[in-house]
Amino acid sequence: MFIAITHEIHDPEKFQACAEEVFPLPADLHVHHFFPASDLAQAVCLYEAPSVDDLQAYIDGTLKDASTQRYFPVAEAHAIGLPVRQPG
Repeated sequence: MFIAITHEIHDPEKFQACAEEVFPLPADLHVHHFFPASDLAQAVCLYEAPSVDDLQAYIDGTLKDASTQRYFPVAEAHAIGLPVRQPG
């Protein structure tokens, strides 16, 4: 499933350091897009994962208190511009 994440970034330097620890991703998680705001106070990501719970456990555990995330499954039938699904 495709899952969007909005990040409210509390500490841009810490967020960047923690975000680098996200990679390499587990085999069942795929990031398609990462769009940080020009002021680095927020970002939006698009992932592909088995479930919101799986993705949230991994991302929140890595980013810790550098940011606060909101996750939502994408309504694929109404979305525009979704990428090709990753194998696996």
